[in-house]
Amino acid sequence: MNFTRITAVAALSLSALTACGSSAEPEAMSEAAPTPASSSAAAENIVPPETNELAGEGTADGARAFLFHYFDLKAYALQTGDTAPMLENVDGAAAELDGAKDLESIYADGGWILGGQPKVTDIFVTTPEDAVVEGAEVTALITVNPGAYTEFSEGGAVEEQRPFSPGGTTYTAVVVHADGAWTVASLEETPDVELPEA
Repeated sequence: MNFTRITAVAALSLSALTACGSSAEPEAMSEAAPTPASSSAAAENIVPPETNELAGEGTADGARAFLFHYFDLKAYALQTGDTAPMLENVDGAAAELDGAKDLESIYADGGWILGGQPKVTDIFVTTPEDAVVEGAEVTALITVNPGAYTEFSEGGAVEEQRPFSPGGTTYTAVVVHADGAWTVASLEETPDVELPEA
């Protein structure tokens, strides 16, 4: 009798544990911690960066907020090979489209990128504030410190390396605000451009 009772309790406990395990697994998987890239594996569980309301405003401050967000999207694409969130914000910008194709190709072939994320240090909107209007081309200069960059092939061989550049570089962007959102019409690296005085 005691044996029967013990067996029944054990069976109930086992079924309860099994039920808990099966319901907890999807939740645990969805909350997997992001893992940065290393020299032996690509990054995992990296989520696209979120934007904010200011980045949608058709003002000089809105243009700055949008460009900060866009460079976050570029950093996300470098880590993951997922260029879709970045390209949703591009209209024209041939250099960005070409760069996205190259990046997609690296990841499609089983390779990955370690580092290289562009850290924006400042953004200067050079278009006068009263000219920042719906549909107008707005120009900005963006100072960036790109991190050290290493491209790996599927087997882990180093395909390309670029060291950290403490002096950074500057990009010139043209963005347009229409229908409540900004898009990048042009983005080119222009390291010799003269920055406005602070």
